[in-house]
Amino acid sequence: MNKLNNDELGFERVRELVAHYAITPEAKQVLTSMRLKTSLNAVNLLLNETGEMLEILKQGLHVPFVSSDSINPLFQRVNKGLILNATELERIADFIRVNRLLKRFLLRQEHRPILNSYAGEITILDSLEENIYQKIEHGGVSSHADKDLARLRIQVNKINEDIRTTMQHFLQSKKYQMILQEKLIVEKDGHYTLPIKASFRHDFPGKRIDTSNHGNTVYVEPSKAANLIQQKEQLQAQISAIELQILGILTASVFEKLPEIERNMQVITDIDVILARAKYALAVDGTRPDVNAENKLSLVKMQHPLLTNPVPLSVKIGQSQRGLIITGPNAGGKTVTLKTVALSLLMTELGLFLPAKKCNIPICDHVFSLIGDQQDIDNSLSTFSGEMVKISQIIERAQKHSLIVLDELGSGTDPNEGSALAIAVLQELQLRGCIVVATTHYSTIKDFSVKNPAFMTASMDFDLGKLQPTYRLIMNQAGESRALWIAKRSGMSDRVLHSAAHILKTGELPVKESSVTFKHVKNDSKKLDLHKGDIVFVGNLDKEAIFYQKAKTADKIIVFVDQKFIEVPVKRVELRRKARDLYPVGYNLDLLFVKNWQEYKFNKDLDRGSKKAWKKLNK
Repeated sequence: MNKLNNDELGFERVRELVAHYAITPEAKQVLTSMRLKTSLNAVNLLLNETGEMLEILKQGLHVPFVSSDSINPLFQRVNKGLILNATELERIADFIRVNRLLKRFLLRQEHRPILNSYAGEITILDSLEENIYQKIEHGGVSSHADKDLARLRIQVNKINEDIRTTMQHFLQSKKYQMILQEKLIVEKDGHYTLPIKASFRHDFPGKRIDTSNHGNTVYVEPSKAANLIQQKEQLQAQISAIELQILGILTASVFEKLPEIERNMQVITDIDVILARAKYALAVDGTRPDVNAENKLSLVKMQHPLLTNPVPLSVKIGQSQRGLIITGPNAGGKTVTLKTVALSLLMTELGLFLPAKKCNIPICDHVFSLIGDQQDIDNSLSTFSGEMVKISQIIERAQKHSLIVLDELGSGTDPNEGSALAIAVLQELQLRGCIVVATTHYSTIKDFSVKNPAFMTASMDFDLGKLQPTYRLIMNQAGESRALWIAKRSGMSDRVLHSAAHILKTGELPVKESSVTFKHVKNDSKKLDLHKGDIVFVGNLDKEAIFYQKAKTADKIIVFVDQKFIEVPVKRVELRRKARDLYPVGYNLDLLFVKNWQEYKFNKDLDRGSKKAWKKLNK
């Protein structure tokens, strides 16, 4: 989707609203940055995905899921060769378990074929899951993981008991009652100590570990306890070595299955994107839009997605009438109407359901907008210049499958020249087959829209009794500058300029209709007609490739990309350019799939009997 100035439409805010419903940061990123689909089949696929997931939500079913926030950093650690700790391995196992539950959930959705197909892309890693859970429990290495580990831990427990017994002996012995500051055991930096009166320091067998702030108490580790602690430390070192070995083996197992785990993460991201779109549809009580490739636009009670309690909009633009001119008072809702129309297209191509009762949306390659307030009289010249630059860019890029929304075109200059230029622009755009929706105050533009059969008129309703706008759109109802010079300087085409000048000079309005015709496109989201050599875009690879042939599996094809053949799912593929449009008749398409040109040339030389090639072969 090529677009100019769509930020002013508020579409990025819509993206953010939808992304808010995503669980994983990867899905949030996809929703805020993904390219909009501009083919009928691709858009239908997105909408079908959203529809199937919405059914699940409406039934109150729970989709097994887990956030990737804490998982992806672990993948990076494993790739760097770092050993995961017990807690991290448990998180990996939890993720694998959720993958298994999600696959089971999707397999049960037989009557939802698109979501059901994602189950085939999830790899079950139950052996790895079970192995981690057997050897890791409660954030540590289980004693069941290794016999030596279990034995050493029993020994440590026995020594701990011996240490407690030894320390209690000193506390209860009458021999030491006079020298103890308190009858308690104090742990200091891993040492078990007794608080001894400083004056009796040399009367107690042991090692001084610490002294109180006032120097009245000395914390002494008894010699008998010290020996036991030393034995304990030796055992713990052995335990740590075994634990590290177990963690290393488990981490290596994770590394071995990392490609499958990361592919599962991609599926998780895809499902999360669909789930976010469905949650948004549920939140706005959205309706699945019908889509077409014939420049037909119909909105029934469509609400602006970013406004609180907006007035619903109903509008219909057919194939014969490609333009709509909206008039009405200032602050009456004209600009909101433009934005609502444009957003309905952009949201549909993102796979969103619309806050409308019913809608039929044309799939467009381009959405262009010119929306903004130009109220600074002192800067009218610069404002108009900027406007003309944008309009020139739009005219340069606009094609028949384009939507253009224009707010108060030509208002920044002399009314006569501004309206003449605006009419010329509108005529040029509709002759190209574009859908054009524009607002105006100029009576000349109103007259043009009434007289030109390619345009319809509408006005924003105004309550005369209350002297305030109602924000309702009523269809089929109408209410010395250097503009041309500025337009020319800004890059406006000569044809548009000559048309505007003619209108100014004669007062005659252009009424010629466009000869552009539209071929009916069958609304089929499932069939993809591909031939060898066609250029396709592979979504999961995020790059273009060359179609080679269908795979043995019905839902997959083989493409040639990066000098290798890859099998990819059909549903991830979008046709970009036909081979018949790229290569002359009789062209040997097999040349497109040559991996090694030197080897290819050498074999060809052999086939034609090259002495040099045969000599090289016999060496």
